Amino acid sequence: MALHDLTPQLRTRLGRVERLVGVFMLFTFALMIGAFVYFLKQTAKDRGWGVARFRYYTYVADATGLKVGTPVTMAGFNIGTVTKVDQMAMGEWYLTNRFNVFIGFEVREKNDGYIWSDSRVKIGAGDFLGGRSVEVTRGSTGLVTVKRIEGQPPLMLSDAFRYEPSITNRVYKPLESFKNGFWLEAEESAPLQQRLTDIANSVNSSLPGVFGLTNQIAVALADLTNITAQLTGTLPKIDGAVGDLRGILADVAPTLKTPGGIGTLLLPTNLNTQLTLTLSNLNPGSGPIGVTLSNLNARMSDVGVALSNVNLQLSANTNLLADANQLTRDVGSLATTLETLFKRHWLFRSAYRTNQTESKKTSERPVNPPRDLRRF
Repeated sequence: MALHDLTPQLRTRLGRVERLVGVFMLFTFALMIGAFVYFLKQTAKDRGWGVARFRYYTYVADATGLKVGTPVTMAGFNIGTVTKVDQMAMGEWYLTNRFNVFIGFEVREKNDGYIWSDSRVKIGAGDFLGGRSVEVTRGSTGLVTVKRIEGQPPLMLSDAFRYEPSITNRVYKPLESFKNGFWLEAEESAPLQQRLTDIANSVNSSLPGVFGLTNQIAVALADLTNITAQLTGTLPKIDGAVGDLRGILADVAPTLKTPGGIGTLLLPTNLNTQLTLTLSNLNPGSGPIGVTLSNLNARMSDVGVALSNVNLQLSANTNLLADANQLTRDVGSLATTLETLFKRHWLFRSAYRTNQTESKKTSERPVNPPRDLRRF
């Protein structure tokens, strides 16, 4: 149907719909343009398009898992990318320090202010597919690697002092005078594949010991099974003996507890009371024995004081020892004389008789003849 065949009302409505469709298409196109611009802006921000970059490098022993484009991070933030991974020449210095691989990377502007001369590059495991991560640590006590002077281009710290310890001055030079940038020392950890290989080798070397231990466990379990079988046959006998013993004890217990029974006869009530009192008195910590021991301790202290006084007196009087020795000899002679006198006196003579004399007199008695011989 041609447009001129429509009524004026229909043509008016159709014009409104066409205008609405046109506005919607324009809005959709503008929205797509805005999203694309935002995407370009974020990509430029993430990849550092139009932002100054500063070059750094390091040496590692193994390039496994490292490639151009690997992100460089700092404290979890992406600050740059790896730009070069190359093998070093067979020089003596490189071989001695195990600097087999050259790793060059760029750091975007505003992140270089955290990188000082004491910063390190940590090369660690990145994922389970063999990739490795590159992380730069913040500096704390060194010098800033990039210096900015107002009105002048940025300057970078020369790393000549790292190669020659005799260089003591620190010089900042223009960025164009550096081929690779500033050298940061690396802290490298083994790749994930190498770690898994080492773990597998350790497990493989430990397997003989594990197998030997399992064999010993099997032998111990077999012995335990035999012991269990033997106990299975022995336990019924033990249970029977225990049952018999319980029956005997059940029969004997009333007898021991009954008044006038064996228990009361063996240990009467009054004897039990006296024994308890005696044991309480025999306690060294309390009771008469405790008092006696304390008194004895006091007397021993007095004896100690007396002995010390006697020692002082003996030290002061040297002739007293000779007199004491002579007195001891005289007392001994007197004791011998008194003993002889007592042995001869009729009143004390019986106290010095010995069993040997009595046995001798008993053996000297005549033996009576047999009864059958007494008649003759």
